[in-house]
Amino acid sequence: MNRSLVVVLTLAVFAGLAIARLSPSAASAHTDSLSRALERVASSLPQAALAHCEIPCGIYDDSMMVRQMQLDAETIRKASAQITELAKETDAAHLNTIARWAMVKEEHSRSLQHANAWYFMTQRVKAVPADDPGYQTYLTKLTAHHAISVAAMKAAQSLDPAAQERLAAAIAVVAPWYPPQDAKAHAPEVDEWTQIADRAQP
Repeated sequence: MNRSLVVVLTLAVFAGLAIARLSPSAASAHTDSLSRALERVASSLPQAALAHCEIPCGIYDDSMMVRQMQLDAETIRKASAQITELAKETDAAHLNTIARWAMVKEEHSRSLQHANAWYFMTQRVKAVPADDPGYQTYLTKLTAHHAISVAAMKAAQSLDPAAQERLAAAIAVVAPWYPPQDAKAHAPEVDEWTQIADRAQP
């Protein structure tokens, strides 16, 4: 179920529980108000909350997300190099810094895998039937994005520069599929958000 719809339904349940604790006359007044508010929110769901994207359209763009994965990969590479250098001495200060760099590697590996799975694989790699002419392209994209996640996991586990290179190469495979957009990504203006909020008001 769509996340926004779940939120609306959850709020409705909690509001209903709160209203149930009121006196009958107060509960009646609040129920009418709640019903009107839920109707307004529900009317906007087909256009907004039930959209295919997890991210509101127009805020993020594909090439920016690719660049973020590349930055994560470069951070993992640098962290690995720092750990290798620091391991030449084993005093407490070096061990402490090594531990911190290891955490940086894990953080950026998770960030990269999250962007790859949550943004690209669920929103940009569209499944098609096996008899569809685009099925082979779908498999190619799915395989390439899977390779990124596996390479990110292995880059986090390893200090081998070859593992870092494989990650960078895996991202480079998909980068041409997501060229920079001519129009810059932007967040809605304040009045746009106000209009969205007004539609949900009782």
